Amino acid sequence: MRRRNIVTMALAAGLALSASFCSFAGEWKQDAKGWFYQNTDGSYLSDGWYWVGGRSYYFNSQGYCLTSATTPDGYTVDESGAWTVDGVVQEKATEEVLPGTKVIVPNGYDCVRNDEDGTIELSENKDSVQGILIISMQEEDISYVKSVLGEQYLKEISDLAVTGIMSEYSDMITLVSSSTKTFSTGAWNYYLYQGTVKQEKVSIDFYTNFTDKDMRMVIFLGGPGREFATTDEFIENCIR
Repeated sequence: MRRRNIVTMALAAGLALSASFCSFAGEWKQDAKGWFYQNTDGSYLSDGWYWVGGRSYYFNSQGYCLTSATTPDGYTVDESGAWTVDGVVQEKATEEVLPGTKVIVPNGYDCVRNDEDGTIELSENKDSVQGILIISMQEEDISYVKSVLGEQYLKEISDLAVTGIMSEYSDMITLVSSSTKTFSTGAWNYYLYQGTVKQEKVSIDFYTNFTDKDMRMVIFLGGPGREFATTDEFIENCIR
């Protein structure tokens, strides 16, 4: 009964897949034309608004941050380039908290929180197909399972939950490998899926972890993203 309850919750939350900044993040740079933000992968923020360090900046098509100006969509930015309303710089938290999980939002990423599903979705921009989904589910019985039945039983629950979620895509992607990885937050189960969707190669990195009262999942669609050398780097630096 306990096992079925946890897996059912995982499957329900997994449907979302279809429907302070990190220490390794990129950096501000300046040249004769102005300020720009270079991502870890060498690319640049451009063509719109991005949150960096809790403030929102507008970057033009060449990647330069507008300063002391009105943006093309009619908003005001100050001498540093930060979005202002009536002279007040607009800010937002660089962290999001779900039950049992704190997520440090990387620079340049949009963040959508859904408390009903217990999820946080990060995307590189509103038009990007690449993204990260964080799921946190409270389950009081996890500590019981761990203490009485052992870690291996939790691993079996993880396998079943991940297989159930990914079964919807089984005709397009397959499990390539699985392993256990250790981070500062403990042991995480790792699954790599690859395949082809609409004639394009797809890669999904899937991580699961158990605390005493929570099952946590982090799902990467399309690889590590522009601010991470690897998906492991995100797990180590941005999940608490």
